[in-house]
Amino acid sequence: MTRRTLVINPLGGALLHYRSELVSVLRESLQDPLVLEFDEPSVSRESRYRWVSKYMKALVMARLRQRRARGSTAIITWPVLGYLDLLLMAFVLPGSWLTVHDPVPLVRSIGYGRLARAAARVLGHRARIIVLSQQAFDEARRALPRATIRVLPHPILEPELPRQRPEQAVLRVLGQYKADRDIDLLRSIAADHPAALCTITGRGWPDVVGWDVDNRFVPESELDDLIRSASVVLIPYRRFFQSGVAVRCVEIGTPVVGPSGSSLSDLLGTRADLLAESTPTDWRRAIRAAIEISEHDMISISDQARSRAACEWAAM
Repeated sequence: MTRRTLVINPLGGALLHYRSELVSVLRESLQDPLVLEFDEPSVSRESRYRWVSKYMKALVMARLRQRRARGSTAIITWPVLGYLDLLLMAFVLPGSWLTVHDPVPLVRSIGYGRLARAAARVLGHRARIIVLSQQAFDEARRALPRATIRVLPHPILEPELPRQRPEQAVLRVLGQYKADRDIDLLRSIAADHPAALCTITGRGWPDVVGWDVDNRFVPESELDDLIRSASVVLIPYRRFFQSGVAVRCVEIGTPVVGPSGSSLSDLLGTRADLLAESTPTDWRRAIRAAIEISEHDMISISDQARSRAACEWAAM
């Protein structure tokens, strides 16, 4: 028996792929998703006030639909106002779930400061949060000790057919620069792989010795092609909660290497050899394992991640 799930996505540009992943997993887990979606100001070119207004209208519309479909659930894919969203939801759309991707934002964001956390704590157990990794759970629990918090796997699409691997070793880093990116590690990796093509594509990156840096926003239409044409995609963070880029790599069949002790442990399952400690030597070992991994093993990683996601989202 299916049940209706309302998905409210206030980042129709940045979270377009994530929303597709979420809808796919919800359908796989016998839920019937209905999407209410609109673009963020950087895409729509409208004011932030207009964006927040659209968000409030979407919450009201979801509440009306909930009344017509008893037993339905609402999931918000991103906090428009940080932890203050929980207060708004308590009055307009009670019982809904807020997905908090970064409990401690990796870039400057509103609604995560001391006052916002204190205001959200007033709700106690009525605050309902979804996080996508154990690391995110630990931080969210510290911020909101009495909230109801569910840890669910990052949604993932069904795997694609085996891809054509590049003849030359191509190491890629994709996504926006943040302070937690490990520049020193990247310099060492480039020095350890002089025959490889090492590229960084993303907004805000400085020059990095040994890497071809393309400092720009990567549109959705181009991101999958960059992943397909890589031998390995690297996730060179000192700290992060989950990686949408890593999930897309697994969907497409491109090996991904990242730090051990991170959310990638759940995503990659038994292939711990694709995870590295903080030393350049261990990253070199993990990159070699990624280059040598078979297509069959990559499809197996994707299948297992997909099955786990569908099972756990079905139980929410």
